[in-house]
Amino acid sequence: MDKNGGTTRDRRFTLPAGAFDFDDILSPAAGKIRAVQLLDRELWKKLTALFGNPGVDDADHGWRCEYWGKMMRGACFLYRCSPDPDDELYAVLEETVRDMLTKQDALGRFSTYSVDCEFRGWDIWGRKYILLGMLYFLEICRDGALADAITAALIRHADYILSKIGRAEEGKLVLPTCTDHWDGLNSCSILEPFVLLYNLTGEKRYLDFSEYIVSFGGTLHENLFDTAYRDEKEVCRYYANKAYEMISCFDGLAEYAKVTGNEYYREAVIRFGRRVLREEATVIGCLGCRFEQFDHASLTQTDETVVSAMQETCVTVTWMKFLWQLWRMTGDRAFMDALEVSAYNAMAAAMKKDPFDPENGGVPLPIHSYNPLRHAIRYKEIGGRKNINDRSVYGCCVCISSAGFALDTLAAAGTGADGTLYINLYRNGSVRSGETVVTVKTDYPASGTVNVTVTGGKSGKIALRVPGWASFFTVTGVPCEEKDGYAFVSFSGSAAFTVEIGLGVRFVTPAEATDLPTTVDCYRAVVWGPLVFALEETGDAEPVLPLDETAPVFLEKGKESVYALSVGLKDGKCVTLVDYPSAGQDEGKKVCAWIRTSR
Repeated sequence: MDKNGGTTRDRRFTLPAGAFDFDDILSPAAGKIRAVQLLDRELWKKLTALFGNPGVDDADHGWRCEYWGKMMRGACFLYRCSPDPDDELYAVLEETVRDMLTKQDALGRFSTYSVDCEFRGWDIWGRKYILLGMLYFLEICRDGALADAITAALIRHADYILSKIGRAEEGKLVLPTCTDHWDGLNSCSILEPFVLLYNLTGEKRYLDFSEYIVSFGGTLHENLFDTAYRDEKEVCRYYANKAYEMISCFDGLAEYAKVTGNEYYREAVIRFGRRVLREEATVIGCLGCRFEQFDHASLTQTDETVVSAMQETCVTVTWMKFLWQLWRMTGDRAFMDALEVSAYNAMAAAMKKDPFDPENGGVPLPIHSYNPLRHAIRYKEIGGRKNINDRSVYGCCVCISSAGFALDTLAAAGTGADGTLYINLYRNGSVRSGETVVTVKTDYPASGTVNVTVTGGKSGKIALRVPGWASFFTVTGVPCEEKDGYAFVSFSGSAAFTVEIGLGVRFVTPAEATDLPTTVDCYRAVVWGPLVFALEETGDAEPVLPLDETAPVFLEKGKESVYALSVGLKDGKCVTLVDYPSAGQDEGKKVCAWIRTSR
């Protein structure tokens, strides 16, 4: 296929800010992160102060430079999710943006690296997040003068990068060499904001620089974009296999493909996404079982020799954002199936029961950085830990988490080019699209009963996602037609109908969870709809539970968990499992998402 030909655009589209109003089991995490992190003015001041001290990242070539922009992006996502009647969050965000604008130096840089030490380590990565944070704030900015000031600052920031980085024959630094890590993967991920900056300004130099970034294909020694298009190689065998950074590069390539109409790169993004989904997605909806790296996790998730920290929250959030991107590009239900699993399991589990750490100088650390899969405690280390002053530390997963708690709302519904409203996630509350309001009453995923009311006076269509795992899917009260993983309902003025989704327990084998042959059959994952249930215990040895997969199963509200599931054993006894996000939240409690059923 010609790399320079074709026209491409999204198949599905996002809803505007304020289109959602939900109240269900996913809602508290968004409210909690808003309260303990995003409304904390003193925390924002600590993060902007890092940019008033150029050189703070020089000594260790660190990534403190990412914290503010990463948190700002997530805050803007969360702001878009639901009405903010008192405008408190917006006021805090505007205040910190104005503060950050004062940190731009005389050269136009927003950087925690001195000029003498710039373009090493994670400097470009940090400059990327400044661009992203500011660009996403511009989407919600209400003050025209402030928007103009932000745009002017971003242009100066970007133009300084262009003056130093480019082609070697022009005497400039070559982009992938401007880091000590991952063969340039982290630096090349700056593609996304440069495409978005071109969209904002129309300045061709930013599109030209984006083309320059794309020419590397993500790293210095392998063009990963061409590798993805050929689709012949496991992603864990790419030259650099850091999951978070690699997905970020492909997210940027998706934006580039849309702007240029480049079908080759669009196809590369989609083939990469499908390969990651089948090779790396685990039962809880994260990727990678060796810290943050791809390692064919669909298989290694049940490999007893793999005992490192795994299932990083940064990876979960980045994966969810990319799944949302892939759904918009293709309309494929499978990407929403995967995002739903991530939202209800890996992402929900990231929120700590108690966010306050008395030893961290008054700065809350509300997020778990890693998630266990087989008989382990929740890893206590703070991912991406760096000092932000002499009394407090912060981390990458803490900063990115608000975006994840927003994506389960932003991706819950969208529209097609013909105006069809697509309902992807069955959340209790309402979704507005134009004059049409869809109100959903449900206790999903405890049950599969979803009552839907449509009001607004207009005629149109609603497409209801049919989960790939559902044992049945029925709509009563209106005629519907199933096609491509969605049930289409037409309405005229208003409508009321009921959806029944076949939930029930599923005992997932290791062979069913991976795309590779495996001889492992001593584990089971116990799944109810999109929810994974885990054994929570305190023993040193991994317990063996011979599950009776034919025995009745009972789901109920948990006493110290959101849900409890009673599952039969072959000796006639029962064992109580808890929903994965509730498991292991207390000190010393171990988590078994994969339950050993035999030796």
